[in-house]
Amino acid sequence: MSSLRRLPAFKWQSLLSVILLCMPLLDELVSGFLFIGLPLASKQLQLDYTQIGFLFAAGALSSMVLDPLINLLSDRRAKRPWILAGLLIMVAGIALAGTTRSFVLLLCSFVVIYPALTTALDLSQAVLVDQHPQESARTMTRWTIMASVGDLLAPIIVSLVVILPGGWSTLCWLACGLWLLAAVLIAVQRFPRQEHADDDVEEPGVKLLDGLRAALRDPLLLRWAALTILPTMLDEIFVVYATLYMRDVLHMHPDLIGLLLTVHMIGAFLGLFVLERTLLPRVAPHRLLIGLALIIIIGMACFLTLHAIWFTGVALFIIGVGATGLYPIALGQAYQCYPGRSGLVRTVISMGAPFEVLLPSVVGLVAGHFGVIASICILGTAPFLVILLAAKGTAR
Repeated sequence: MSSLRRLPAFKWQSLLSVILLCMPLLDELVSGFLFIGLPLASKQLQLDYTQIGFLFAAGALSSMVLDPLINLLSDRRAKRPWILAGLLIMVAGIALAGTTRSFVLLLCSFVVIYPALTTALDLSQAVLVDQHPQESARTMTRWTIMASVGDLLAPIIVSLVVILPGGWSTLCWLACGLWLLAAVLIAVQRFPRQEHADDDVEEPGVKLLDGLRAALRDPLLLRWAALTILPTMLDEIFVVYATLYMRDVLHMHPDLIGLLLTVHMIGAFLGLFVLERTLLPRVAPHRLLIGLALIIIIGMACFLTLHAIWFTGVALFIIGVGATGLYPIALGQAYQCYPGRSGLVRTVISMGAPFEVLLPSVVGLVAGHFGVIASICILGTAPFLVILLAAKGTAR
């Protein structure tokens, strides 16, 4: 261990960055264990659909309440203790989920897992951004690429694990092992010194709420925060209703739908790669957002009006290319509003959680009353809103 301590600081920071960048990949994998594997738990515990929905609702509500407070407090001290606490509490919650036969205890585990997971992830992301605040958009693009890789691998790994004896319990113990390994790796890393734009942040008597009030009155930060939330309308929920549209309106075979969604995912990967390697260093963020939003609008128009299979595939590819870059650009710019105050920025962004929680229900109600095309049209307003916010300017 003493020889490791003598490594140059830049090597420690480089290794720490690699470990933290693997966190979104691990998150998507383990979330896949819990969400894709939950039907196994429903059989073991004899859960009905209402109970399953209540698990996710309770977890999301717990996270929505606790995340702003945790993010705000994380700026007071180093973020490593918060990250480690989140990882260890999450391990305990997943272990409880894998061993209990009681719905009440399973519900308690979800209430614990959700905020613990967001604490570990959000603050890992914040540490990465704080290391290189001027490259925050590029860092967030790489973060999104890693999450996309995990999202792609999760169904494959789950399908391999479920054939093992133990079912749901096996998935949970595997998830515990992975997160515990992440905790050990982070525990032995040397984190950079916590830096703040205002040295008073570290004083015990600092008025955190005053700083939050000031941030909530900052129109530039609020604009970027809103721009980080709008891409939710073009993420998983769009994929769900695009699938329903292809099945119920275009009457496509499930195998063909799966192929077209793969094309959509390829477009997203390509869009992130081009964004990170080519566009971010050369194009202003607000211009990038407007350009990507226009690409999405073209893709949406083709998707809803041109019903040939090839046109549908091309449209989904175009939507994937445009939509995938909105979130990392906006989040990167939000971090740049308050260098060294990443916890404060995350607090402001987390206040948009009610929108993300309510969005699936609202879109579902629209689909139920007016049809799936109407629901896609609602989601398709996202790029217009992006253009409206980005066109207002980004300078203070």
